[in-house]
Amino acid sequence: KTFSSNNFGDFIVVDYVNSNNITIKFIDTNYICKTRRIDIIRGSVKDRHKPSIYGVGIVGDKYPTSKHGKDLKEYKIWRGILQRCYDLRFQEKRKTYKDCTVSENFKSYEYFYDWFNSQTNSLEKDYHVDKDLLIKGNKVYSEDTCVLLPSDINALLVKSDKTRGEHLIGVSFHKKLNKFSAQCNSSLSKHIGYFNTEIEAFNAYKQVKENYLKEVAEKWKGKIDERAYNALMSYEVETTD
Repeated sequence: KTFSSNNFGDFIVVDYVNSNNITIKFIDTNYICKTRRIDIIRGSVKDRHKPSIYGVGIVGDKYPTSKHGKDLKEYKIWRGILQRCYDLRFQEKRKTYKDCTVSENFKSYEYFYDWFNSQTNSLEKDYHVDKDLLIKGNKVYSEDTCVLLPSDINALLVKSDKTRGEHLIGVSFHKKLNKFSAQCNSSLSKHIGYFNTEIEAFNAYKQVKENYLKEVAEKWKGKIDERAYNALMSYEVETTD
């Protein structure tokens, strides 16, 4: 006999020991698991090999997703990445994530769990998965494009067109002086100076920002992925940032 689950398709019973020890197999994926009679009646059984998280994420059964009623850090981060890329309502609020995707490997929670815990400082609380440092303008979350960064570094790389306004990054116009002002909020010398042209102000900002990123890279050397360190040391601020 074929039974139906609420959200994971049809399945069949392949072994019955008692009402609390029943083995079932889902038809679509051939995923086999044990369950109870009451869960079969309710249709609450889950196919952990089916893309069930935002239509693409496969949980699998290798690792738990929660402990003591709370989502594990790995699961929370993984689910958050999928939300940014595949939740259209989320993207309406955060348009910078439009057209972002996740690699086939990262669609697997099992793979992401292993990758995350193999990264430098994965046990630290204040580290975030960053997709933009290694490849500027990157739209794909994958093992080749992502690194873990502390929030101090991550904040330096956030792009905000709304905050920047109509001028090049790091530049604003001072009406009273009729000059362009260069300012780097992430460095010790916040106000850099006034300049006659926008490009002069930008170049001053560019130099200060790139030097500051090198200082930050040295500060965190050995505490971040070597790829991240090298990317910070060679980072170039561009007019399109």
